[in-house]
Amino acid sequence: MRLARLESPRTTPTTVRRSADARVSLKINEQMAGRFIEALNCAAAVVARGGRIEHVNDRLCILTGYDRDELVGHRIQSFYVGAEDQAMVERLTTGVAFDEAREFETHLPRRDRSPVSVMASGRPLDGADGQSMLRLVTFIDISALKDADRLVADQRDVLAELNDTVIAQALDLKRQAKVLEQRVAERTAQLYESNMAAIYMLAVASEAKDADTGRHVRRVRRYAAALARAYGCSDAEAKRIGYSAMLHDVGKLHIPDDILQKPGPLTDEERRLMQRHTIVGEDILSSQSFFDVARRIARSHHENWDGSGSPDRLAGDSIPPPARIVHLVDVYDAMTHRRPYKAAWSREKAIEVIQQESGASFEPDLVRCFVGLSRRGAIDRVEA
Repeated sequence: MRLARLESPRTTPTTVRRSADARVSLKINEQMAGRFIEALNCAAAVVARGGRIEHVNDRLCILTGYDRDELVGHRIQSFYVGAEDQAMVERLTTGVAFDEAREFETHLPRRDRSPVSVMASGRPLDGADGQSMLRLVTFIDISALKDADRLVADQRDVLAELNDTVIAQALDLKRQAKVLEQRVAERTAQLYESNMAAIYMLAVASEAKDADTGRHVRRVRRYAAALARAYGCSDAEAKRIGYSAMLHDVGKLHIPDDILQKPGPLTDEERRLMQRHTIVGEDILSSQSFFDVARRIARSHHENWDGSGSPDRLAGDSIPPPARIVHLVDVYDAMTHRRPYKAAWSREKAIEVIQQESGASFEPDLVRCFVGLSRRGAIDRVEA
């Protein structure tokens, strides 16, 4: 009987070709990751397992003050001075932590060794063999918000909400044909989150001179969204109106403190300056389509249904519906909360005044919707 000859495993042309294909695929994935982070509107880097920086975008260079060649090829740990910070980076770039999606508040060291506060979001990138050898990390500069937090105690509540505005990026580099379509949707979500962060910061900045810092804009947001739904808007429209409503008074950034906090009646000149905050607010907001609703609200939220408002004396249906909604809820919130020039009114008295102004200051249909919300307890729930 002839025995079969036993041979050791050999590297065949097929296995060599597969290995080469894997290396080429991984190289393509790295190149795609490098191009992708350049398109992001926030600072970003691609990091290899162990902490070596493979790619950075211009925004990260601007944020840290380092040139590209001073970052690429070096380990992240080498830029940190403190042992605790170096140990933290070591944990995130090795072992199981490297393969997990994480989001956290931290700091980046600038070239001059000063720290810049950032919100970091990291997610693994799949290689050709399914292993995560690279990691995409994005950074949002929150140093301005941290500075404001030191000046205004209740900024911490706003910062907690900003923690929900991180970038949600999930790269699937194995399916080349479908990845571009998927990236469009994810890019839209990322831009939305970034714009939402800008809305929160601008809104709180516009209210920073008020003792009710931050709470007024959040109440107006929720009132406006609830009234928009009752008025017949879709959930998506109501949500957009609510978030855009937070920027209704952003133009007050240009109004002097002595006018904003004056306890008595304004003079004609002071009233003229105060009314300009609607036009200034429209000018402050970006020309991006994301802020279209916010711009219309900022300019027209003091227009009256009968045409007696400002700045354009619009009347009836010529007033943008989002501005009509915000006008009503802004007045309600102002009446039911203390201001430098008045004490807080009861909810019952405020609603009575709103009903009296139906057809004059406010659209009658909106008044009916708002009164209905109040009777059902929805306004009380928002306040709570």
